[in-house]
Amino acid sequence: MNQQPALASLQTIWLREHNRLARRLAKENPTWRGDDETLYQEARRIVVAEIQHITYSEYLPEILGNAAMRKYDLRTRSNGYFNG
Repeated sequence: MNQQPALASLQTIWLREHNRLARRLAKENPTWRGDDETLYQEARRIVVAEIQHITYSEYLPEILGNAAMRKYDLRTRSNGYFNG
């Protein structure tokens, strides 16, 4: 019996998203089809970016509030990237 059904559900969702992305990347990049490691790592990078985006644009603002997000410069940018 799973002690953490919500956590197990989220992990399953992210696993399925990773596999969906890997299949799409294999279609779009035929030279990667035999290279499972490249497909794995590229899909992983995209999933990590999705998780980070959700964390910083939806989760943290609810937990910390807008003032703390501004104070610590945690808000997502509409363009560019953080290099600090």
